[in-house]
Amino acid sequence: MANGDRKKSRYQEISIIAISGALYAIMGSSSFFGITFYGVKFWPAVIIPATIAVLFGGKIGGLSASIGVFMADMATHGIAILSLTVGVPSNFVCFYLIGKFCNKFSVKKYIAVSSIALALGSMIIGIGLLLWSQFFPLPFQSGVKPMTFLSGLTTALWTFITEAPFLYIVVPPLVKTIRGRILMVR
Repeated sequence: MANGDRKKSRYQEISIIAISGALYAIMGSSSFFGITFYGVKFWPAVIIPATIAVLFGGKIGGLSASIGVFMADMATHGIAILSLTVGVPSNFVCFYLIGKFCNKFSVKKYIAVSSIALALGSMIIGIGLLLWSQFFPLPFQSGVKPMTFLSGLTTALWTFITEAPFLYIVVPPLVKTIRGRILMVR
């Protein structure tokens, strides 16, 4: 690849990350409908970074999700340190893995990979909030109310159960519709 092509590719990657992150933040902030569970928002917006990850790879999917969830968290609960220690890492891990292992898209492989990736991301959220709640208030709460270990696991399970249907039902047809119609950066 010539030097000019590398620069163009880098600029394309940065543009996709920025636009996808902004789209994720806007969709996430506007579609959670005020529904939360221990501070974790109902999040149909997962379709954005999952689709981006499959189309453009793990780095772009993970970074765009990290930026998007941080912006959405700032717009909704405003706790930057919590977002940077729980929301950002969980989103990066989940969507990086989806993009890393779904470069040759098949629905069967995508379902398996996204299940494992979402489970890992959900566990990061459950454990992260469990630890956070021991010292600080959770989002949308006024005082410190430490979670139990079971509450942390339940939060991880709730996160998985509420996001998985969107990943399984919406993303595969979206990827099939978009793939081939856009310039791929991968």
